[in-house]
Order: sequence, then C-alpha cells, then structure tokens
Amino acid sequence: MSGGMLAREVAVSIAINSALNLGFTWLAFHGVEQVSVDALVIDLIPTAFMIALMGSVVPSLINRRRLSPLPSVRFILLRGVGLALLAAAVTVPLAALLLRGISGLDWAQVLYLKLPLGAVIALGVTTWSLRDLGRKIHA
Repeated sequence: MSGGMLAREVAVSIAINSALNLGFTWLAFHGVEQVSVDALVIDLIPTAFMIALMGSVVPSLINRRRLSPLPSVRFILLRGVGLALLAAAVTVPLAALLLRGISGLDWAQVLYLKLPLGAVIALGVTTWSLRDLGRKIHA
C-alpha cells in the first residue's frame, strides 16, 4: 500500500472513530456535571476496544481486494479482536493510573481526554493493521 493511500485510510479512520467517540461520549455523559474517574475508566473499556476493532477490521476489509493473495475475512476479524483486546488491556490501566487521585472531570475535560486518546488508538491500529496486512500477505 502506498504512503498516500495509507495516510488517507488513517485519516478517514481517525475522523470516523473521533465522530463516533464524540457521539457515544455525549450519550454517556451528557448532562452529568462531574464525571467520576471510575465511570470514565469503565467507559474507556468499550471505547478502546471498539476504536481498535473498527480501526483494524474496517480498513483491512476495504483494502483486502488490493492484495494478492486475498487475506481471509476470518484472519482479519481474529486479528482485529486481538488488537482490540490489547488496546483495552493497555489503555484502561494506563488511564486509571494517570487519573488516580482526581475526584472527577467535567464534560470538557472528558472530551479533552477521550477524543485525542481515541484518535491515537485509531492512528496506531489502522497504520499497523494495513502495513502488517501487506507484509503478511507478501512475505
């Protein structure tokens, strides 16, 4: 995959995952004056998992026809689940550690934490997935 195509796929992944992250954050915390750190950390479990899953699986499925031989859908799905589990396993304890001692966050602070975090997860997972997919197929 060329650098330009990879950059485009990563940018699209970041944009879509950020929009979904914003929407689900609004649904979960809209109208809450102070979000507890415990609630935020629990919310990060599905957030990290789903951003990594979608950031891996969707671009890989879209681009799989450009590769020869075609990677199996099963391979793409299993790899996506593995990456999603890894993202959640790393992100959630790290966030809990960094937020330790804070009593709560307001709506803006939650967004300042979740939106960049989601973008970084999407950036890393999408880049790695598409680069790795090409290497596994052509190795």
